[in-house]
Amino acid sequence: MKNEKDKRIWLILAHCFNMDGRAASHTITDRIPFLMEKNILPVVLSAPTGYKDTRFPHYRVISPAPSGIRFEMRHIINNITSDKIIRRILKAILTLCCLPFYITEKLFVHLDSQWSWFITASLKGIQIFKRYNPEVIYSTAGPPSTHLAAYILHKIFKIPWLAEVHDPLIIKHEKKKWQNYFFKKWLEKKIFNNAAAIIYFTENTIKEACNRNGGHKKTWLIRPGANPPKTAFVNYEKRDKIHIGYFGSLASHRNLGQIIKSLYALFQENPEYKNLICIDIYGSELDTVSKKALKMYPIGYAMNLYGRIEYDPVSKKSGREQVMEEMYKCDLLLLIHGEQGDLCHEYIPSKFYEYLLTSRPVIGITDADSELCSLLNIENDYVVLPDNIPLLTNLLKELILKWQKEGLPGRSDVSLYTVSNSSDRIVEIVNGII
Repeated sequence: MKNEKDKRIWLILAHCFNMDGRAASHTITDRIPFLMEKNILPVVLSAPTGYKDTRFPHYRVISPAPSGIRFEMRHIINNITSDKIIRRILKAILTLCCLPFYITEKLFVHLDSQWSWFITASLKGIQIFKRYNPEVIYSTAGPPSTHLAAYILHKIFKIPWLAEVHDPLIIKHEKKKWQNYFFKKWLEKKIFNNAAAIIYFTENTIKEACNRNGGHKKTWLIRPGANPPKTAFVNYEKRDKIHIGYFGSLASHRNLGQIIKSLYALFQENPEYKNLICIDIYGSELDTVSKKALKMYPIGYAMNLYGRIEYDPVSKKSGREQVMEEMYKCDLLLLIHGEQGDLCHEYIPSKFYEYLLTSRPVIGITDADSELCSLLNIENDYVVLPDNIPLLTNLLKELILKWQKEGLPGRSDVSLYTVSNSSDRIVEIVNGII
């Protein structure tokens, strides 16, 4: 690579990289252009689950354990074909080939599917060090094995290590799966004792991690932020219906049950509203809880299911770019924090930052004492407590009346939670530790 010697070289460990639609990947992938603008040459080491980048050195290694091979090959299959039938056939063959080895592994190892990535990442990292001699190790995860690989390389080469922990490694009061718990507890201690700086995404995560590890003066709070879409998008315009957009995954702990019940109650009280409001769902099929609620409260006519949006060869837009454009068109954006107890007090959905970029009003369903609730209040968005059906029903009614009279204008202020700002802070932190 030209002028390589004139650049600052960072070794970036990121199991998830260049993966369309995956938050752990977006966090680091979006930052790369901003780092390169600051004369930094990123040398990225990732799993092969995302596309190989050609703008800088990008090495990919697979997790060698059966669970890792199975997990990563499924993503590779998704990348090489968009045909659903071919995908199913290839995944079925993969499962059959891995099954006996996978079962054997699970009898002894009770960790996540990417636990073994640290083995190949550490070995490849040693080769990369000999070739590039980076000034810092930057691990961003994602899977805990990412930080374990960084710890091993840090101990070998004795250069500063910056650890960015996306989700809390340990969740207070969560039922402990002992092997997994003790591994994460041990790893968190190694991060606190060896990393020159540790980045977290929420204040509560920092507080809980410091309580477990005796405090740390090198922890930093950085909101990951989001990037506006690169392609041109359609500006918001009032349409014939109020479109409530939900973007992201659905599961039993993060479902549409509350919005379904509230809309049903609203339509029972005001039948004329049936033709005025609908929910556009992107990125996921309905979960079991939402399906059950829909059977009890039949409002399927008001729901549009778009599923996962894939790359469009005609417009040459990624699924993520298409989804971002749809966000801008919505009258309201729905954000569901979930029902995961203590995790929700240490976690903020990445979609929140993308929502802020659109300037569209947001309805957030979350606990009153959560950090997400505080941020929504700061942004003057709408907050509804979980299972508070009457409050959500009344709010929807108010918004319909407002929409009929004057539309639903968005915020005029610009979001400060951008990838550019978070990248600047990371560079400042690295400058301070080297």
